Parts: sequence; C-alpha cells; structure tokens
Amino acid sequence: MSKTEFLIGRRGLDLIDDFYPEDLPSEWRFDYYATQFKALCLPIDTKEDLESIFEELEDSDEEFELALSVSPKLINNDKELTTLLGAIESYKSLFVLFCELDQLPSDKVISLFKGFQVSFQSNNQLQLELPVKEVAGKHLYFNHIPVLYTQNSRNEKQIRDYIQQAAVINERTILICQNAESESLNKVRVIAEILGF
Repeated sequence: MSKTEFLIGRRGLDLIDDFYPEDLPSEWRFDYYATQFKALCLPIDTKEDLESIFEELEDSDEEFELALSVSPKLINNDKELTTLLGAIESYKSLFVLFCELDQLPSDKVISLFKGFQVSFQSNNQLQLELPVKEVAGKHLYFNHIPVLYTQNSRNEKQIRDYIQQAAVINERTILICQNAESESLNKVRVIAEILGF
C-alpha cells in the first residue's frame, strides 16, 4: 500500500479567480488560503509578511506545509542568500527551503543550507548527500519532506496520469502547481483523493 500523501498548493497568494472575498484585507489572505489548501510556495524574498505567516503556522493545529523557494539567481549570490536565511533562521522548523537546480550549487551555498529543511528538484542527477527519489521524470533531493513542483496546466486525464506517476514517491509530499487558480487546485486535490493520495 502506498504511503503517498499529497499536500496540494500553489506558488504565491495572488489568486485572481474570485477566490478571496471582495472585502478581505490583504493581510488575511494567508489565513483564508490555509483554510482551503494544505501547502504554499513563496519566494524566499517575498513581499508577503513572512513573520506574520510564521506566527500563524506556530499558532495553528492544522496540517500545513510552507515551502520557501530560492531562485537560481539567489543560489549564485551567497551574500544575499546569507542575509535572507539569517532573517528567517529562527523559524526554520516551519518551512522547507526549495530550489530547482540545473547543477550542483557551490560548497559555500550548500553549507548555508545546513540545519535547514531542504528539498531540491532537478532534471539532472546531482551529487548531493541527501536522500533522492526519481518522480515523474524529476530527481527530488530532500531531508524532511519532498517538494514536487510542476509548471504545467493539465486536463483531468493529464492530472490523473501525473498524480499516478508521482505517487511512486511513497512519501508525504508537497505538490506545488505553479500558477494554478483555485478551481484547478481543487481539481488536482479531488483527483488525488479519488486515487487514494
């Protein structure tokens, strides 16, 4: 029996499909979003109020996973990355650092990630000292919970096929659908539930 469980979410809180009530203050968007979905990916240099989000996560008993993505630009800027990580280090148990990699980061960058929960996704096989799973044509390297990041919008059959491919991970997994709107996210969630994930 598969141990796969998908926590489904998207990148960013800027849903534009009438997801949020019209009169909802922007600072309440995360709370509202978290009542509907189990995961969210934000850029590590987001304009969102991360401290407020961390406080919400600390106070909540609900299952929710936050991934903070590190862009390739930041991976190659260890000075800026050091500053960003330093600002959130005290909350490191509340999020997973996520990055899509084409190649192995420098030793200095790898050392910056020590002590953090991390998940890397790559099209290539990399020499990282982390557990690895090959899922839906991607290599996932992680030390806590894997993040599977997809940019493609799909029809129902493609969603079903993708979820069945991804289910070989046999782990609790954050599934981020990059720019999906709420209707698409709900469709992914329902299909995953029907398939038993």
